[in-house]
Amino acid sequence: MSEGPRKTRGVHRGPRSRRIVESVREATIAELVRVGYANLTIGGVAKAAEVNRTTIYRRWPNKQALVAAAVEPLLETYEVDPGTGSLVGDLRALIERLRENLERPDARALTRVLMLNIPDLHDVVYASGERTIGAFDRAFTSARARGELGPEADLEMMSHLIFFGMLYWLIRHERFPSERECTRMLRVALASAPGVEVPDPAPADGSS
Repeated sequence: MSEGPRKTRGVHRGPRSRRIVESVREATIAELVRVGYANLTIGGVAKAAEVNRTTIYRRWPNKQALVAAAVEPLLETYEVDPGTGSLVGDLRALIERLRENLERPDARALTRVLMLNIPDLHDVVYASGERTIGAFDRAFTSARARGELGPEADLEMMSHLIFFGMLYWLIRHERFPSERECTRMLRVALASAPGVEVPDPAPADGSS
């Protein structure tokens, strides 16, 4: 499997390097929006980022690597587990991270590209999905280790139902599910886990 999504790791060696990485990332996303992946070029990104082409080639040898680098900051948020001490708490925290990511303009632009089923980006899509759903998988594994879930619980299926349920809700309704809708989805996905209760979401400030 390609290591593309982790391409920017190890190149943040100083303020100038960080500025270059961020400029190239912003330029990559802007060019994807402007010309699409098929017409994305190293030269076009270099011009938009106001850097030399050789500067880009040293870090990102092709446009697949550029897209992977653009996705990377969105994925890093899933590498630190919430650690709330409960399955429902962890899941709600991860859902909120997912919401915050998917509501970002750069994330929306990248998601539109990744959903086009472009063969050149299959490795990027797969690796991105694995790293994102991996956070949900770990939440279920930790819950089992704490004794919240028994050996009969199908952790993989519950994780998939929640993660992909959120994504396809967004696709169908063109918005992320509300807190109450997330609660309903959690209750359905966790219905086969006896003893796990999903309370109603806390009321918004100022509500009774």
